This record gives sequence, C-alpha cells and structure tokens, in this order.
Amino acid sequence: MKLEYTKEELSLQAAALEQLFDAVHIVDPYRGVRLDPATLEPQEESAPVPPMDEAGRGLQLVRHGGQETMQISQGIRVDGRPCVLVLCHAMPHDSRVTVGAKNSYDRALAQYREDIRRDYVTGVYNSRFIHEEYRSYAEKQAACGVPVGAVMLRVNEYWDLLNGESLEAAECCLNSAAGILQLAVGTDQDHAVLARLEDGLFVAVTVGMPGSRLAESINKALDGARRVFSISLSRRGTFTVSVASAEWAETSSWEMMLSLAQQRL
Repeated sequence: MKLEYTKEELSLQAAALEQLFDAVHIVDPYRGVRLDPATLEPQEESAPVPPMDEAGRGLQLVRHGGQETMQISQGIRVDGRPCVLVLCHAMPHDSRVTVGAKNSYDRALAQYREDIRRDYVTGVYNSRFIHEEYRSYAEKQAACGVPVGAVMLRVNEYWDLLNGESLEAAECCLNSAAGILQLAVGTDQDHAVLARLEDGLFVAVTVGMPGSRLAESINKALDGARRVFSISLSRRGTFTVSVASAEWAETSSWEMMLSLAQQRL
C-alpha cells in the first residue's frame, strides 16, 4: 500500500478498499474527525487514533453494537497532509455453531481484548488503554464537572537496575511496585485506573476525586508496604517511588494534565 496520495488517488483507493472491508475511513488524527475522501472536508467526530508502530500502522479490536470489529490503521499523507486510513472488518460470525462453541469463541475474543489492554510485564493497564479508552471516559466526566486528576509515579531504581544489574531485576522491581500501587489505586475502573506508560513510569488517573487525594493514599500505601524485590536468587533490593499529581481543573486538557504531573516529579 502506498503512503503518499493526492485527493483523487485517495478517493479511488478508498473506493477499491470498500470492496474488501466493511468500512473505510479517513481520519484527521489531530482534530479527531473523519474526513471526506474526495474533499478532505471534516465530517463527524472520530474515535481516538490508536498508537501506531514505527511503520505508522496500528491494529485494534473494538466492539460496536455487540459486534467485534478488527480495525487496521495506517498513517498516510494526502497532498502533504498527515491523515490516517482506517480499515474496519467485522469478525466472522457463524450462526450454525453450537452454543458451547460460540461461548468459547466469545471468551477467547474477550480475553484477547483484555490482553491487549494490559502491560505484559506488570499486568496493569498499558499506555494504549489509558490514551485510547480511558481518556475518552475521563474527558466526558470532566466536561460534566466531575473532578479528574492524574498521579504520575516513577520507580526510581528502574534504570540503575536495567543498566547495572539485568532486565530481569528491573522488571522484578516494577512488578513489586505495581502490586503495591494497584492495591492503593483499587480496581473500581469508574473511579481510578493504574497504567504503565513507559519503562519505570506509571500513571494513575482518578475520576470523582482530586488527584492530590489519591497521591496521599498512594504515599501512605508505599510507606506501610514492604518494598522489597529480588535482584538474584541470593540478593534482595528495595525500591522507592516518586509521586506527583495534577488536576484537570489546572489545565483543562488531558495532555497538559499528564504533562504537568510529570513535570512535578
């Protein structure tokens, strides 16, 4: 697939792809709107664009009206303008299968959907989930006047362990920290979630109470916990966590709220 188009080429490409996929959309990733393939004029609001790899490609399993849909996103340029080409294909449904087989298929899809939300090291939510799914929920709540806050959390020993010991030791440290942080944040997703952003950095987003209050709870949990992890079979280490918070009311923007909390670390 080519990545550079004129408007005319894009219109022809979209028409051809519509013969293969259930839906084809052109999205402006900055304004969050769908574009008319022929004119690039904005149409209705679009869902957030998922994080994409080095090739500008993303893959996502979404659910619309009870139907599982595989969504492929590809970054392109149209007359020099950055856009995202989104291809949607409904997952197959066979009405002839038994109830047991259908239930098994549904469970497998549900597990897959949950797995791609999770950080593979610590098991907490990953950056994709927090930016794609939870962001939309938090922004809607903030627009209704509900307090929304972010608590940025840095495991201070991560890089020293990674560079001076081993990847296994660094990940063991992250796992120990994530367990304590998850208990402090809780599992009520409507009110707070914990996610690993990158390397030794986590974020907890709270809905319904200030981030500063959640930061206090996390600090208390850390103070009362045994912050020990294994460096090797015979060696143990301890870790510390830096905590800083920011409120939606201070910035009125998702990106600015997270950026402010990180600046305060």
